[in-house]
Amino acid sequence: MEPGRPGPGWTPQPQRISPSAGWYALPVVLVLVAAIGFLTLLALLWDDSEVAGGPSAAGDPAAGVTVRLTEGYGYFVYVREGGPSPYACRVEAGERSGPVQLTRKNSWSASDHASYRYTATFRAPVSGEARLTCRGADGPILVTPDDTADGYLGLALLAALGLGGLAAVAFIVTILRRSGARRRAVTIAGPHF
Repeated sequence: MEPGRPGPGWTPQPQRISPSAGWYALPVVLVLVAAIGFLTLLALLWDDSEVAGGPSAAGDPAAGVTVRLTEGYGYFVYVREGGPSPYACRVEAGERSGPVQLTRKNSWSASDHASYRYTATFRAPVSGEARLTCRGADGPILVTPDDTADGYLGLALLAALGLGGLAAVAFIVTILRRSGARRRAVTIAGPHF
């Protein structure tokens, strides 16, 4: 018998298939993370998104603009291009009235409106139809619901789709690698009689 040659009782060891079947868990986890993440954000931002779809209103800031508000949600105030920004606004709804604090919250997501520019954000102190009056603005103002939630939902959808695509690629790569390893294992082991 020559050294290094297998004896008559030698049989090749079965080749381990790599990657293991456990790698199929990766695409499943990616899909679950994408679905759970998107659905969680959708549940958290559903009300904000519903309010964002509300009507806009335009009018004279001194006489007052009739707006439909939802308490606790943000609204954007726009003024005519080139016009001054309001420095104080007040909401009147039935017997309730009071000033609203003007901020720049979510200004990055303010939409473009023809011949208007974004100037301030306020949080609605009441729900229902109200009259918004502002001091300091010349010409008509436009009031729209803050639609930042829709932007977040759009980004979340893109992220979920990206993770879903990554999961599909991981699944295909795992299938191809495992089938290639299986073919190699059969080739090395040779035919079994």
